[in-house]
Amino acid sequence: MNSLLSTTDLIIFFGSLIAVMGMGLWVGKNENSSEDYFLAGKSTRWWGVAGSIFGSNVSANHIVGMMGVGFAVGFAQSHFEITAIAGLLMLCYFFLPIYRKLNVYTLSDYLSRRYDDRSRISYAFIMVIIMVVIQMVPGFYIGSRSINILLQGDTGRKAVAEAIVSEDGTLEEFNILHGGKQYGTAPKVLVNNQSAPDFNVKIEGGEVSAVIIPADQSFSYDPKSPPIISFAGGNSNNAEIAPGDVDPFSYKLGILIMAIVTGTYVILGGLKAVIITDVIQSVLLLLAGLLVAFITFSQPEIGGWANLMERDLGAEGVERFHLYNSSNHPALPWTGVLSGLMVLHFYYWGTNQFIVQRALSATTDKEARMGIIAAGFFKLLIPFFSIGTGIAAFYLFKDRNLDVAQDAVFIKLLTELIAPIGFGLVGLIAAGMIGAILSSLDSMMNSAATIMTFDLYKKYINPNANDRKLISVGRMWIVIFIGLAGFITIYTMDPNSKDSFFLHVAKHQGNLIAGVVVAFFLGMCWKRATAAGGVAAIISGVIFSYSIPVVYAKIALDNHALIDLFGEKLNFMHGAFASAMLSVLVHIIVSINTQPDEEKGKLTWIGLKIFSQNELSVFLKTLLFSFAIYGTLACLVVLKTVQPVIAACIGSIWTFGCFYLSASRKAKTVGIPVYKEDRLWAGGLAGSAIFMLFYFF
Repeated sequence: MNSLLSTTDLIIFFGSLIAVMGMGLWVGKNENSSEDYFLAGKSTRWWGVAGSIFGSNVSANHIVGMMGVGFAVGFAQSHFEITAIAGLLMLCYFFLPIYRKLNVYTLSDYLSRRYDDRSRISYAFIMVIIMVVIQMVPGFYIGSRSINILLQGDTGRKAVAEAIVSEDGTLEEFNILHGGKQYGTAPKVLVNNQSAPDFNVKIEGGEVSAVIIPADQSFSYDPKSPPIISFAGGNSNNAEIAPGDVDPFSYKLGILIMAIVTGTYVILGGLKAVIITDVIQSVLLLLAGLLVAFITFSQPEIGGWANLMERDLGAEGVERFHLYNSSNHPALPWTGVLSGLMVLHFYYWGTNQFIVQRALSATTDKEARMGIIAAGFFKLLIPFFSIGTGIAAFYLFKDRNLDVAQDAVFIKLLTELIAPIGFGLVGLIAAGMIGAILSSLDSMMNSAATIMTFDLYKKYINPNANDRKLISVGRMWIVIFIGLAGFITIYTMDPNSKDSFFLHVAKHQGNLIAGVVVAFFLGMCWKRATAAGGVAAIISGVIFSYSIPVVYAKIALDNHALIDLFGEKLNFMHGAFASAMLSVLVHIIVSINTQPDEEKGKLTWIGLKIFSQNELSVFLKTLLFSFAIYGTLACLVVLKTVQPVIAACIGSIWTFGCFYLSASRKAKTVGIPVYKEDRLWAGGLAGSAIFMLFYFF
């Protein structure tokens, strides 16, 4: 085995993972109550909340998947991190105060109190599907794939070829850009991802030397769009897989190992074990990400961040550093990231069990808020060390004629850049990456089990269950979910897929959560919201999310103006926004036509005295005025009247100023220095996000 990991790397890699698992087991060894097991005894300090939220969020989909999207699409992917700050601040000051005041274990418990058990069950069902099928499955996939590539090393570089097409559309020849290595048998030729059995491949010295076009070929192509050529199979050890690809058996073994390692400390240690391991793994992740970024940008082909941006915007660049794509962009349209993506953020940060559960475990409300804000600052690093590094990798591999799948970019950087340096760096980085994967898996296991234990077992099967029984049931559900997710991963996921799993996860989440966000939001701000309206919103949100793209495709079939505006297929973010707006309408109509419960209507921001009517009014006015300022600045930048850096400074100063005034008033009320007020730090976070949105305009 030609492993990327040297003996030193292996010691650091496995030593780190064993140490983390051992720490988790030791911390969680005395979990005697359900509050201890599922909410860490509500004893988590702000740094634990920050590390656990960051570690739970930044999974393989971020360090591997997001780097891959940066590689394939560009800096626009940063919207997932920058605009997430709005969701984090909503959790801080709007969602979390209600959850903690009502002392809920699960967010479905809030829906049950605010509406009825129909909403509880609907939410619980959706969340379990998201955590187990949509989140855990890609986590197992990327984790096992990454482990295997680390252990097997660079088992062979794939051949890269381009098609030469004449002016009349005839395929004339193949230009072998790189012959690859370690081909033991002739690979199959794929033309535009379709098998081309008539083409013969010549192998010399383990490399592809030529692709022979059949004499009687009659293929016709657009000379302006030559076909994409790729190769399948030909590995010297296994003729069914290509050099450098993951062996299916090893892939299954990797999933099994991850399931055992993660499941052990989650089952035995509960949320305390999850949080402490998340904190350690977050530190490893940050070190790994920053180290890979530094080494990548130090390559002579890149020459640093400034040089890369200059090259990207130059004559030979592909303009990957633009933050805003056209409204009809198939992956990341600017209209989608500023509308539907916000819906996803409000779900993910404010109404998502496995994220909010970390904040619920905090010792005090302030500790929870400071932890959330700190996690936000860490989030703003991701565009630089993950997405930016992906863009750098695009130009680096282009210069070196390397054919790399977008979800293999991170591993290829280890192969090409880090491994030759030595000193155990690959082991350290690998530990950070695998740690990120495990920190997400453990969070989802624990949170999914929490929902099933309290919203199914305790609610309907055994209402009088004691703590010991609840912990036992929770552990049983963790085992079930591990087995289910592992099974689905093995039998449905191709270990050598070229798909973007970050966007895959976001898309499928977006189809399920529009109505959930509406149910929570209207339930918290509108006392007239009824139980029937809540469940109608949740269900209709799912229906709208799956039906709107179908309807759009039919409407846009011959509507060129609509296609120019939003594309031939409706982006999932546009669909999420449309679904949310229609769900709001459904909720309002149903609520108006059904009888409200006055007692349940008190479980709102005003009813629970989280805010006064005047405070909400002031907030809404400030928010609307801020949007007017941001919109004006954006127009001025588009018209090239104001430079992006000037707009960034004005927007960030205004944002920070709004938070500073609020923090000053609050600090005077409670008699503390303003720097101890969390709203001041929230202002710094929000101001930083606004600065980035304009600076990279």
